[in-house]
Amino acid sequence: MLPFDQRTGHIWLDGGLVEWADATLHVLSHGLHYASSVFEGVRVYGGSPFMLREHISRLRSSARILDFDLEHSDDALHTATLDVIARARIAEGYVRMKAWRGSEVIQTAALKTSVRTSIATWEIPVGYYAAADALDQGISLRSAEYRRPSPRYAPVKSKAAGNYMIGTVSKNQALRAGFDDALMLDDAGNIAEATGAHIFFTKAGILYTPTTRCTIDGITRACVLELARRGGIPCVVGDLAPGFVAEADGAFICGTACEILPVARIDDHRYEPRGNDVIRRLITDYHDLIAGRSTVEVPHTWAQ
Repeated sequence: MLPFDQRTGHIWLDGGLVEWADATLHVLSHGLHYASSVFEGVRVYGGSPFMLREHISRLRSSARILDFDLEHSDDALHTATLDVIARARIAEGYVRMKAWRGSEVIQTAALKTSVRTSIATWEIPVGYYAAADALDQGISLRSAEYRRPSPRYAPVKSKAAGNYMIGTVSKNQALRAGFDDALMLDDAGNIAEATGAHIFFTKAGILYTPTTRCTIDGITRACVLELARRGGIPCVVGDLAPGFVAEADGAFICGTACEILPVARIDDHRYEPRGNDVIRRLITDYHDLIAGRSTVEVPHTWAQ
């Protein structure tokens, strides 16, 4: 895959479109040194960004949790995203929105820095997140060394770059061990999520998923919960001990990038993803939702 710094096209940066190679930041930017940066990923289907308003709202909320605000309105970011997608002629792709503190000050306190903002988009190649046959074969998860921190110790509700550091380390370790991703526990030792996606389990026709006490409030997760509610699939949201992995008869992860992906293995425990009717139904319903063929409306709980 072509490295991102060698691509061509245009990126929206601080209020206007610039050439891809010119969308740069200084090496002494506060966001680079102190992780004062937040981001969102948005999927594009048929040339239209899916749940864009919700993602923009969450981006603003994430910034405020890190004690800064976006310097552009929601409407301006919405229009800019549509412009970037149209200019790149993206039909099926991904948008990365980013906001970070600038380079005026390099010290822990950052009250006098500017806030930079960028929006970029690209097509998603096959196998970008998982193997092309992952929908049928499922993916594998390995229990991670690190845990998601308590909300008392970290700004876990912000989609902040710094919160993904342990996810990167954990997924790297999982890949080296021959797995596709890592399963992370929370500070209390209960199941939390994968490194960049929420996790659901099935057991006797019922959905089970952890709370978001130590994680962001997922937009795709909200879609799954609403699809389940409308489809009459019972769902239990609560603490799940690691032992629940062996009690469940199926599992899947969900997120903007991965959509809904069945899980075939967690450590030494295996599931048969192709025979799980609940997961197959949710995958079908989610594809209908993103294609505009569904009447399901997901509550916009991220609005400010």
